[in-house]
Amino acid sequence: MMTGKCLVVVFCLAVLGATVAQPVIHIGSKSDPNASLFSYDQKFGETTCLRNYDVGMSAYKNFDECTRLSSSTYLRSNPDWVDIAIGANFSGIGRMGYRVLDLETMDPKDEMVLVYHDFIGNFTLDEKIKVIKNNMNETGYFGSGHCGI
Repeated sequence: MMTGKCLVVVFCLAVLGATVAQPVIHIGSKSDPNASLFSYDQKFGETTCLRNYDVGMSAYKNFDECTRLSSSTYLRSNPDWVDIAIGANFSGIGRMGYRVLDLETMDPKDEMVLVYHDFIGNFTLDEKIKVIKNNMNETGYFGSGHCGI
């Protein structure tokens, strides 16, 4: 019976010893010299990728090492077209781009479009991308087929 009480006492002392070693965090105050007013060590990131093999398109957005990040993505994809809108306001590193392959070969050497952007700093972005199969544009559903659809 005495052995059980000794184990309980030792366990309590071990827990008390661990709690005493915890650092004390001072909330920001100009009158407290130990307080940390504006110490940010968190960085934010976000990654989104899309692959539509029917259209031969891949797209990505990546934000990394951001101290400020607010982004939105609108995405519609089906076998005949892809519609993407990316909005972002960030301070850090941002990358986005897309690639469209020739549908007949689907060979990475036969790129029809390759677009990529790299940003470092403070940016506000508003990017819109539409990729449509040739035969879909004959219907006029997506406009005249000229730039500025």
